[in-house]
Amino acid sequence: MDRQLRFAVVTAYVHDDWHSQRVFAALSQLADTVIVDPADLSASLDPGEMGAWLGDHLETFDAYLVVRGLSPRGDADAQFTLYRALALGGALVINRIDALLDAQDKFRTSHLLARAGVPTPRAALAQSGEAAAAFLRKLGEAVAKPLFGSLGEGVERLEAGEEGERRVAERVAEEGSLYLQQWVPNPGHDTRAFVIGGRMVACVERVAAEGEFRTNVARGARPRPAHPSPGVASVAERAARALGLDYAGVDVLEGPQGPQVIEVNGNPSFDMIFDATGQDMGVEIARYVVKLARERQGWAGGVEGPSPDAPPAPT
Repeated sequence: MDRQLRFAVVTAYVHDDWHSQRVFAALSQLADTVIVDPADLSASLDPGEMGAWLGDHLETFDAYLVVRGLSPRGDADAQFTLYRALALGGALVINRIDALLDAQDKFRTSHLLARAGVPTPRAALAQSGEAAAAFLRKLGEAVAKPLFGSLGEGVERLEAGEEGERRVAERVAEEGSLYLQQWVPNPGHDTRAFVIGGRMVACVERVAAEGEFRTNVARGARPRPAHPSPGVASVAERAARALGLDYAGVDVLEGPQGPQVIEVNGNPSFDMIFDATGQDMGVEIARYVVKLARERQGWAGGVEGPSPDAPPAPT
């Protein structure tokens, strides 16, 4: 263990979140690592004292790993401001809060991917029923989603026509806005690629349940080891770079026009990868964080990996 390095795993759910536990367990085998609840963070602008305050004392860390960065305690906007302040003050924050927020916003994600030339379906964002219906007619067939959401909740496939246009208008009236992404014909499965430091380190294929088009495991999809085409790794890596994420889960569909990025996740679950392949992304993330911290300090040499059987965080 390298006791010259000290890390903070920022999570509000260490006792409930398997992913927080795996990251903490792996990183704590490599360096001095502590759990920090986002609601316990404070900061000041005293000269020479830019760092995180925990209670009444200043703490300095070589990196802050934001795994589950919003706490039900405290104030979400204040927590966003604190993460930005730490990064602006020169701290290593992984992932940066603005990159995480960009990834949560589906239209912002689509915009950044398109601007970077990453293959991704056409998309639209409507705040009126008339606009939503017009966009659906333009797209022909689309997947309607909440602008912010996960686990396949509120996701439905709609076609242009009277019924589809009525439905999108109805959803805008209920939700205030609606994100539409053009439907990509596919064989009923997609690829979840896990990208760390700009490189795809693992991936699984998610096979939709019978009668279901959504490939979310929460919707009954089954993960299995993947053997993707070279194009899948390339677009996934480009997508993570376009969003500015140190690590990300990238969902890729292979349609008639080749691989296209459907979504990018800045706080990706990786239990499905562990279940399907035995690969622990907590170990890979830990190695990457230590490597970045050492590079910042001008250290040379590789990073020995923690045991894949690292114990979970204490409960």
